[in-house]
Parts: sequence; C-alpha cells; structure tokens
Amino acid sequence: TTRMIPLMRELVSMGHNVLMGGDRWQNELVSREIPGITCIYFPGFSIRYSSYLPQYLKIILSLPAFLFQTLKEHFILGRVISKHRIDIIISDSRPGLWNRKIKSVLVTHMLRIPVPRPFSILESSLLPIIRAVIKQFTYCYVPDLPGDINLSGKLSHNLRIPDNVRFTGVLSRFGGCTEIKSGKEDYHFVAIMSGPSPQREILTGIVSSALQGAEGKSVILGGPEVEEDKKQGDNLTFIYTSHAEELAEKILSGRTIVTRPGYTTIMELYSLGRSALIIPTPGQPEQEYLAGYLSGRGWFVKAEQKNFGYETLHKFKEPVLPPYSHEENRNLLLSALKELTD
Repeated sequence: TTRMIPLMRELVSMGHNVLMGGDRWQNELVSREIPGITCIYFPGFSIRYSSYLPQYLKIILSLPAFLFQTLKEHFILGRVISKHRIDIIISDSRPGLWNRKIKSVLVTHMLRIPVPRPFSILESSLLPIIRAVIKQFTYCYVPDLPGDINLSGKLSHNLRIPDNVRFTGVLSRFGGCTEIKSGKEDYHFVAIMSGPSPQREILTGIVSSALQGAEGKSVILGGPEVEEDKKQGDNLTFIYTSHAEELAEKILSGRTIVTRPGYTTIMELYSLGRSALIIPTPGQPEQEYLAGYLSGRGWFVKAEQKNFGYETLHKFKEPVLPPYSHEENRNLLLSALKELTD
C-alpha cells in the first residue's frame, strides 16, 4: 500500500484524477498521505501466516483461495471500470486486475518467485507462468533500480526481462521528504513491526522482551491495526505512527533499527539512508532470500528469529548503504508514467 503512495502523488501532480481502491485501513492510510484523493472499497487477498508451520506451506495451502480471488476480482474490475469511467488500472501484486479495454499495469518486484532450497528446481519452471501473467498487462512496473546497485537481487535481475517491464526506481513515501530530520526523542532502538499475523505479534513479543533489558529509550512502531500508543516499563514505548513524516522522524532518531526484511520496508529505509538488523519471517522464502542477499552485499545485517535477544542488538554495527538519489528514482518513475499516460 505505502509503496503506491509516491506513484499516486506523481499522477496527481501530473493532473490526473486518481482513485484508490483497497481495504478500509488501506484507504484511510492513503487518504492521510494524499488529502482529497477519492477512495473506493476494493479489497484484495489477505493471507494469514502460521505460528508453527513453515510459511511456504501456508502459502501453498492458500493458493486455491488466492486463485479464486484473482479470478473473482478480474470480473469485478469490469464493473468498476464502467462505474468510474477508468482509463488506466495500476495494481500492486494483484494479477487479476487487467482488462483488454483499457491500459493496465502490474507492480511487482518478483519477476522470479523464490522457493525453499529443497524445491529450488521449481524456480525456473515458474518463470514461463510469471511471464504469461505479465503479458496480460500493458506494462509491468518493477520498483527497483535497473543496474548492479539494486535491492531485489535475483527476484527481478539476472533473468530474461519481458519487453513490457519498466524499472521505476525505489518507491518510497519518504523519497521526496528531504527536509525530514530526526525527532526530538533519541532512541537507542527503533523496531518496525510489519507483516501478516500471527508472525508479527510473535516477533513483537520477542523484540519487546529483548528491549526491556536494553539501556536507553526504545520504541516499537506498530502497523495499522494498532489503535493507541502505550508504554511498557520505563524505557519502552509502543507507537502507532499514522503519518509518513512522523514515522520517518522516529526511524532517523534511532541508533539501531530492527525490522522484518519486507521489500517495501527495505525500500523506505534505503530512501532514508538507514540500514537495519533484519529478521526474516521463518519459512517465508522471499524474506529469507532478501535477508541473505542484502546482508551478503554488506548493506544490512541478518539475524535469526529463534536466536534473537539483547546480545544480538548489542553486537549490531550499522553498515553503510550505497548512495540514494531521489532525483534518479523520480526520473525513472516519471519516465514510466509519461509513457503510460501519453
């Protein structure tokens, strides 16, 4: 949801009438970041992880429901197009949202889907299926840089790229906020909790236990489901930050950042020039790959959830990230959007 915000901002600034379609909380979040935008209720597929099964098994078990939802929303889209007189549909990771009558764009950073190591042979066999899905769309936007300095690794590089793929640069709601500075508070540790339940709550419990024994102030930044701020002990606070600038201030105020390696989170941290201690969701192939790739390049530091504790935090030294250019990213996005809308 948040990585679509900079794309929507650019379309609005170009003079286009933009509609946001999503769940209630997604629409509320976007409305706060882009005041005056029109929102419609058009929820997508929502997955819930397991607290004991490997996450790839949970994903496999959810495939029939996902495919049904994809087919269902493909037909619903026809009615939405007629009702709102839509000219272009841009969807993030929703492969059913294409229509032959209008231009359509699929946003994804996974031109290759990672699979667990024992089944790695399946990665190549999935590539023709992914290309067939991408072919249904006018364009496919990959939120990453096209060269060697990139955040997605093999997920969108080192493979045959379909002709309709466009790299849009890193998509971050913080990308243009060059005036953001660290907040008044000075935090030893800032933890960003994201991702599906119950793994988000499991990690929150593990991290909060470690932070209660840490020196100095710490803050845990919750997701949209968190309703109110609360304090736990003298040095740990749980905060629901509803606005991008407030969230960025908290991140920049932290000496050490702890988070899941969700791809959007990685992009947002990179746009702020901040690295982190990243803890992949156990058994979730994408996050495990990204954690290994990013730590292997020396840009982030990987930690295992089962071994995480205060000692892991204490040993962390923040790596230096490659330079980030807001202008380079914006030019890539503007080029793609102008090609789409001309």
